[in-house]
Amino acid sequence: MAARLRALPLAILVTVVAAAVVVRWRREPAPDAGPAAGATVTSSTADAGAGGLDQPLRGMPFPAGVAVPDGGPRMLHGEPRHTHRVAARGPRAPKVGWRAELGSAVATQVTVSPDERTLYAGTLDGRLVALSRDDGTKRWSVALGDRVYSTPFVADDGTIIAGSDAKKLVAVSPEGAVLWRLEVDGEADTAPVSGKDGTIVFAAGSNVYAVRRRGDLAWRFATRGKIFTAPAVTDDGLVIVGSQDDRVYAINPQGGLAWSVDLGADVDGSAVVSDDGSITVGTDKGELVRLDPKGTILWRTPVGGFVRGALSLARNGDVLAGTYGPVPRMVRVAPDGTIRGSLAIKGTGAREFGIHGGPLEDAEGTLYFGAQDDTVYAVGLDGAVRWRFETGGDVDAPLTMLSDGSLVVASEDGTITMLLP
Repeated sequence: MAARLRALPLAILVTVVAAAVVVRWRREPAPDAGPAAGATVTSSTADAGAGGLDQPLRGMPFPAGVAVPDGGPRMLHGEPRHTHRVAARGPRAPKVGWRAELGSAVATQVTVSPDERTLYAGTLDGRLVALSRDDGTKRWSVALGDRVYSTPFVADDGTIIAGSDAKKLVAVSPEGAVLWRLEVDGEADTAPVSGKDGTIVFAAGSNVYAVRRRGDLAWRFATRGKIFTAPAVTDDGLVIVGSQDDRVYAINPQGGLAWSVDLGADVDGSAVVSDDGSITVGTDKGELVRLDPKGTILWRTPVGGFVRGALSLARNGDVLAGTYGPVPRMVRVAPDGTIRGSLAIKGTGAREFGIHGGPLEDAEGTLYFGAQDDTVYAVGLDGAVRWRFETGGDVDAPLTMLSDGSLVVASEDGTITMLLP
């Protein structure tokens, strides 16, 4: 089901609409710091070529001891760096444990309570929903006022925090009671993540916000364009966002600009931070761009289509990205910017059809991801598709794996499905 349920960066339908949107999004200019002080921003475009894209989506052996979050994810891609790596081994076949009908499309990743007994998701009819991990029964739902694209963040004490297109960030107790609401200037449709200083960082409209756990504002940073990327946070506390003003920004923990770099196209592919501290983002020019921690461009690699979801990081350091276009692909790019390989799915011929984001990587290097062909894929380290699982709608949301290897699939047909390990 390729029909889009959202006019976000997924479709720029006509020139008139695009122009109107740009006028709206660029209403809050920010100071242009240019490159980081003392840094030379150079481009070293990697020699990727079509040959790389034609190779299988094959992984590489990975070292032991790579940092991987414990348990199920409590924020987008499981951690502030957005690696999307998990410690469990995923399903060897798509065996359904249960399927929950939510009555509205789900475009957020499912997150979990600290004890993994409860699952949380947002719906496009504007609800935050809590489900039992055991059988998918609904425990409660809270109306957030408008569509929810924001993957819920779950704090250590179990508080759930999510934004909505009602221009609010909302905190909800584990029992479903609203604790606080924070009004913001723009649709709060990017996923909140944890900052290094205990704040919650998210984007709404053209602004990045940091809030304290009780809902009071710590700081706000304005860009020149609409932000569709969920912030990533480096180990040093830099907050990384891309904007539709064509720039990637690094914001320090106090809310000041560390550096920004113009990439020449909308930056809609949420950053991933590698183990060495380097940062990779995706653009609407169809590139992955790697920057060092000070904002110097290390390489730019064409990947054959728009990049509009959060990137992910394999244990061996490869960056993984889903692309949009006539030939949608999952693409694997080495740390030096060369393309190792890709997996193409059947497209519709449309430029606005594809794979929204990078895959989840399990303990054996198997990749799991969904696509707008209504299908979930499991791809082994050898690049072979191990299995497919069909849903009734687009699978734009990142997949979720619990500590026992169960795989949770959110679909825009309004279902959440548990696949057993």
